[in-house]
Amino acid sequence: MDFLRGLLGFLGMGAAFMTGRSAVAVRKGWQKPSRLYGWVIRTVVCVVAIAFRNPMDTVDLIVWGLAALAFAGGLRSAWRQKPPEDLTRQIFPDGS
Repeated sequence: MDFLRGLLGFLGMGAAFMTGRSAVAVRKGWQKPSRLYGWVIRTVVCVVAIAFRNPMDTVDLIVWGLAALAFAGGLRSAWRQKPPEDLTRQIFPDGS
């Protein structure tokens, strides 16, 4: 049972990271809000499922804290994304 709690914790942290990235993408207009809602639901289900059938303990608090950090990391990685490189001049030189 503890293995499954740990697995759900890792899935919840990954979903929290993608929730952060999706929140930035929705804010910038790159994605529809429905994608964000899907990631939020996945995150909440995974994180809440860890505490199901068990009293609240340090594992829950650690996973929730790491999920919050993963969410912040997703926000940061999406906000600081580099623009795509323009390779037009390298692919099509001026001489042709």
